[in-house]
Amino acid sequence: MEYKKMAIKPYRFEVSEARSVKHPTLPNIVKHTFLVPARLFPKGVPTGANLRDPVGMNRQVYKDVKASLEGKEALPGTFDLLNLGITIIAEDIEVIDKRVFNVMIDDDYGIANGGHTTRIIYDCQEDDSIAEGQHVEVKIITGLEGGENHTLRVDIARGQNTGISVQPRSIFELDGAFDSLKEIVKDQDWANDIGFKESDKKDIDVRELVSVLELMNVTDFPVRESKHPIAAYEKWSTPLMKFGDDFKEHQKTGEPRKYAAFEPLLIDTLVLYDHIRREFLKVYNETVKGRAGNLRIVEKAPPSKGRYKFQYAKLDDHDQRLTKGAAYPILGAFRNFVSINPDTGCAEWVGGFENVLSSWRNLAPELVSETKQAINDIGNAPDSLGKNRNHWANLFKSVRLHVMQQQLDTMG
Repeated sequence: MEYKKMAIKPYRFEVSEARSVKHPTLPNIVKHTFLVPARLFPKGVPTGANLRDPVGMNRQVYKDVKASLEGKEALPGTFDLLNLGITIIAEDIEVIDKRVFNVMIDDDYGIANGGHTTRIIYDCQEDDSIAEGQHVEVKIITGLEGGENHTLRVDIARGQNTGISVQPRSIFELDGAFDSLKEIVKDQDWANDIGFKESDKKDIDVRELVSVLELMNVTDFPVRESKHPIAAYEKWSTPLMKFGDDFKEHQKTGEPRKYAAFEPLLIDTLVLYDHIRREFLKVYNETVKGRAGNLRIVEKAPPSKGRYKFQYAKLDDHDQRLTKGAAYPILGAFRNFVSINPDTGCAEWVGGFENVLSSWRNLAPELVSETKQAINDIGNAPDSLGKNRNHWANLFKSVRLHVMQQQLDTMG
């Protein structure tokens, strides 16, 4: 069999750590492991050996990988511990320096596994959104040159392209942990738009429902204490695991679940969430006398998506909305209106949900102004607001004072 001439090019790898080992059975083959700063991963590495093209990047599992690389879904600096990394079939490696190598790669081979990870790294490099200290583990196999190893190259490529690990929400869905949520939302127009497992291609992620529910969790975050459910924004996996563990624990004992107490508030909370995201812009323009559309905490609908829908509250579509990072601290402040009925054990709104909506309209100028001040103090990035403890606390105090004043007015 005749093999075409290989087109081999060098790709510069700057690494933090490097090691190499000879294969114990095939001594000509060497396995190299590089720990590469993600921001320095070289551009244009061939993907000819990858049997899975990096498509379907809008799947939630790849969004999670991107969020992890950006430090939103895990601690910055741990990406290489959570990600399987990238495997490359190369021809040879040239040592330039202790931490600099030229990896010689044939255009028809290159990346055998990790094409999606590579694409995500390139996207984040372009956006300059890689969190500090993030590395990717790169495994490079050399010594496969020559026609006699062509079959082995193909076998390695095939073997490297195994399935993606199952995400926790898929397991929880199989266990029935989301059945109570399904029951609550079953009559909503958007009920069929919810994705309960990772393979569901739906507009609404069940983790958003769980995170919004966590914002009203007065059991773990009592209104009289200084703790706030920041993880609802900071790391979606935290409230999801808490929700799933709560289900499994009480499935064994038969006792009422903790989250069952808050689930009756879910739809109302989502309605309030829509109002905040939709109305913030108008209130900002009127209160601050600025242009909310110019803020980084306001996102614009991409042309491919059209206009944003506010299906929870049935509000008019809009081409802009407040980002989650800015909306969650505001929404979380309305936990002040949640109380547990001692007779039923279920959460209720203080004064009813119409009072909550009315209070949002009354409080909106103040909460928007506080958000503007936070932008001045800590920056105009959604992630900065979403993770800032002081910002959460300040908004919470404002709503707390409003609720206390309502209670005084009622007593008077």
